[in-house]
Amino acid sequence: MSRTTKILGFSVPPTMVKEVETFAKEERRTKSELFREMVRVYRRFRDQRDRDEARWVANVIQEAKTEQAKRPMTVEEILAESDRLARRGAKHAEKLRIKTDPESITQLIHERRKTRRSA
Repeated sequence: MSRTTKILGFSVPPTMVKEVETFAKEERRTKSELFREMVRVYRRFRDQRDRDEARWVANVIQEAKTEQAKRPMTVEEILAESDRLARRGAKHAEKLRIKTDPESITQLIHERRKTRRSA
């Protein structure tokens, strides 16, 4: 008969071992039960964070649409704003030591998408 669970092995600092053991004792759970609950809680946290991020992006887009409807930008204003944002982005990328050539940007995008898909 095969097991319905798998055994994981991972390292944690000694102080965290004490903390986990204390939590498990206080909760009257095994360390395995506590770990499973921590994963469930983290999954809910991450899902909520992603929903909040998506909601924030949707709100920013809606605000931009509303502003554009109230006071449409001219082509010149759009180009000037695009240039200003590009310079600001390049400056920030330089601080973070991020390469801004098209190949590096494409690679960053693919890596980010890959991590989001595997999450």
